[in-house]
Amino acid sequence: MDRLQLLKDVFLALNEKGIRYVVLRNYDFLLEQRDPAKHSERSIDLSVHSKDYLLFHQVMETAGFTKRKTPQFSRKHVSYFRIDDREIISFDVQVGGIHWNDICYLSDTFIFQRRIKRSFFYTLSSDDMFVMLLLHSILGKRRFKPEYLETLAALLPSINKDYLKKCLQQNFSRSVANKIFSFVISGNLKKIILYKLSIIASFIFRSPKRTFIFSRLFFRWLSWKKIGWSYPLISIIGPDGAGKSTLAAGLASFLRLQDRKVSIAYTGRGRKQLLPFRKLGNRYKSLEKKKDFSRKKKKTSVARKILYTVAAPVFTMDLLLRYFFLILPKRKRHHFVITDRYCSDIFLMDNVPLWFRSFLLHLFPKPSITFYLYNDVEILMKRRPKESPAGLQRQMVLFKELNKYLKPIAIKTENQKKDLENAATELWRFILHNWY
Repeated sequence: MDRLQLLKDVFLALNEKGIRYVVLRNYDFLLEQRDPAKHSERSIDLSVHSKDYLLFHQVMETAGFTKRKTPQFSRKHVSYFRIDDREIISFDVQVGGIHWNDICYLSDTFIFQRRIKRSFFYTLSSDDMFVMLLLHSILGKRRFKPEYLETLAALLPSINKDYLKKCLQQNFSRSVANKIFSFVISGNLKKIILYKLSIIASFIFRSPKRTFIFSRLFFRWLSWKKIGWSYPLISIIGPDGAGKSTLAAGLASFLRLQDRKVSIAYTGRGRKQLLPFRKLGNRYKSLEKKKDFSRKKKKTSVARKILYTVAAPVFTMDLLLRYFFLILPKRKRHHFVITDRYCSDIFLMDNVPLWFRSFLLHLFPKPSITFYLYNDVEILMKRRPKESPAGLQRQMVLFKELNKYLKPIAIKTENQKKDLENAATELWRFILHNWY
């Protein structure tokens, strides 16, 4: 659907339901009936009356928008998004007035009584627009954007100066409010930024309630961003020949195009071990194949089952070392880590009891999002002719069991471009929903 038409339909639905809302800023493209040209126009900033929020939520869901996971630090912001052809359409919503760090500086008690209808949507009154842009620039941006300076200069001659002074005195100490007011009246808006730290302090410590709100938000933010916050672990699993490495490389390229830091990690049994057992393991497998070739009966001996069961924890330990020393540090440094296979090879081991493989697998953290690639055995055989049909069929059966635990997004790999587009859309939706 056309982006502009979609937005217009949303606003018309809000108007029809009598929902009290205002578009806060960066809405020139709506008035000019054009696509967004600036980065700031790609998300619509709204304020919605607290008593109308539930109805607003219903309208957004009906229009196909998904509510992003509630931020772990803010209690007054809600965001909705929709992806059309891998293009994001989003709304950033403040509930119950206009806030900075959950501290309200323009209450919904008054702003919706004075709102103005422009074309097919509502905006703040001129007086409230001036106060919002002024405080948003000082508190939020710590600078005045050129377009905000232009708007403030145009509004200044006509605004109610008494109302402006009253709003400033409600949000700051009297001395700070008077200082800001004098700079505004004299047209020296940029000079206000020289005092931004004392102004912000005055805003936070204006009352014990504000100080408490900010303190709680700060510690929630610290916990969310600094303590225990790991970026997603994206795992790609599937039978041999399904296209795991190809998709891993494609998703890495997609994320880099979104200016995200990405690392790819191979976590299978075949290579890149940290513990020095690869040569010994390869030598044993070579001798095992020669022995199996010379034997008439293919029944697995008890000794071999015991050996494999004993070796399984060694391989598991190697994978755990790879996770804690190579993967986890990157996640802590805000890298999206894409793993080719991850720990599915543990579950696919031969000659090891299923219950023991399941136990070893559960020692690892569950991936943030998992993609399961698959296809018919005949197709996989064409891609990997050295594999046996029985071996691939066994993998498919085991993955069916593994998927009950991982609950992956399943993709039947038939067209590399379409497969990548489907996976990238699902990944982008996951990232937006979870605020990464």
